[in-house]
Amino acid sequence: MTPLQAGTTSTVLPQALVIGAGPEALTTIAPLPGFNRFRVDFLDKGLTPYVAIRQRRPDLVVLCFAPDDEEACQVLQMLQLDPATRRIPILAYIAGEPYAIISGEWPRTNGIPSASSSLEHCTAR
Repeated sequence: MTPLQAGTTSTVLPQALVIGAGPEALTTIAPLPGFNRFRVDFLDKGLTPYVAIRQRRPDLVVLCFAPDDEEACQVLQMLQLDPATRRIPILAYIAGEPYAIISGEWPRTNGIPSASSSLEHCTAR
């Protein structure tokens, strides 16, 4: 081993995929507890949100949308119904307010409300 290799440690950060917003959203998202431990990527142009999530399998999805965005509600429903994606925790930003959609296998964090009545119309049936 060379001296450079001996001092190098590899730390792989979990991936957070932000959909519906660009880097400007980081000022709102970054202060959340634990978010600084994620490598943040944004949705590539040309990919639909659901396809991007299935392909990348991020450790966290941050979905930013307006309350009347039916496409975002469809994406949430598809993610909840798909066995390959239903366990991915989702942080939904609805009109700037954070709501966590976290499967029972993941520990919950303080400070972010869980899916509430404002998400009722987006809940998979």
